[in-house]
Amino acid sequence: MLLSSSRVLGPDPDSDPLAKSHLDVEQALLASPITTTILRPGSFAANAGAWAWPVKAGRPVSLPFPGAHHDPSHEKDVAEAAHAALTDPRHHGGRFVLTGPESMTFAQQIDQLGTVTGRPITINRVTREERKREMADFIPAVYADALLNWWESNDGKPVAVTGTVEEPTGHPARSSTTWATDFTTS
Repeated sequence: MLLSSSRVLGPDPDSDPLAKSHLDVEQALLASPITTTILRPGSFAANAGAWAWPVKAGRPVSLPFPGAHHDPSHEKDVAEAAHAALTDPRHHGGRFVLTGPESMTFAQQIDQLGTVTGRPITINRVTREERKREMADFIPAVYADALLNWWESNDGKPVAVTGTVEEPTGHPARSSTTWATDFTTS
């Protein structure tokens, strides 16, 4: 089984460093005699954990594109889909594009976190370059550019969501409110 990314299905994945790294592994496995099940999640809801530091410090969350849409998946859904793919022969060799149940903006996700935590969270709209500098210590520039390009391409544009989580897990994808509640209480 391979945990890949839905970005491999986007336009021109060969020119997107984030997509290409996943695509190269997919292609190598698919060219081999190994039966490969591929999970292709979109966004992970847990990426919002990067906002924990500013939120706990009472500072705004810096974003260049707060209106960018994404499809946050609860990590428990991805883990359960992986478990099913590994243990249920019906899923061997399958291709699963996993998303959360809704397309939402970063601003909506931040508002949701504020509601769950009971504290208002503000957004500091920054430029691409400012955000890239903020990420420089933990994301190489080439990947930061790819991420910023993706956010910009989805600014104000809902992304497609699937009901695919239900196929291997037997239940619909958990909501981002469920994720926010789980994250803030763990």
